[in-house]
Amino acid sequence: MGEPQQVSALPPPPMQYIKEYTDENIRKGLVPKPPPPIRDSYMMFGNQFQCDDLIIRPLESQGIERLHPMQFDHKRELKKLNMSILVNFLDLLDILIKSPGNIKREEKMEDIKLLFVHMHHLINEYRPHQARETLRVMMEVQKRQRLETAERFQKHLERVVEMIQGCLASAPDDLLCMVAGNQEKNIPSSKRDKIWDKDAAMCSIIDELA
Repeated sequence: MGEPQQVSALPPPPMQYIKEYTDENIRKGLVPKPPPPIRDSYMMFGNQFQCDDLIIRPLESQGIERLHPMQFDHKRELKKLNMSILVNFLDLLDILIKSPGNIKREEKMEDIKLLFVHMHHLINEYRPHQARETLRVMMEVQKRQRLETAERFQKHLERVVEMIQGCLASAPDDLLCMVAGNQEKNIPSSKRDKIWDKDAAMCSIIDELA
């Protein structure tokens, strides 16, 4: 048997739409226009949403009873919800053992469901903070990478400077004078009295080789 093929979680791209974006159509301005932005409502996962809805909708707007006050500590409330879920789960086990057909079983399951909805809602309220923190970490990583790149470039530059200086130190004096003399013929007369140092002479040698 062959190896299993990788299947993407995303749907395949609309090829009939992509084929319209050829280079010729782009030059002629014949490419289809993008769809207009949604202004009213839209359907997603079988539910209808409004464009002006908050990213994290309040529980009351979803028809869910609020169990915690408006002003609260997220960490404390999450701990309380976690403890309530454990207690209600033990109560549900007790009901299932003693009287599986009791109507309190459904009531207890609804209570546990409501507690999980609240816990999920409180966790979602941390999403904006998580997004900001993720961006901060990404920017710090980019900054560190740029600093490391600049540091490596500076080290390479220093090595190149050392190599050039070493070549200048080991170059014969007559070669340096010859290069300096050739360059003096091409400079204006007002600057012919300028004394060439070894660095300038080496740059001239490199230019001649290039």
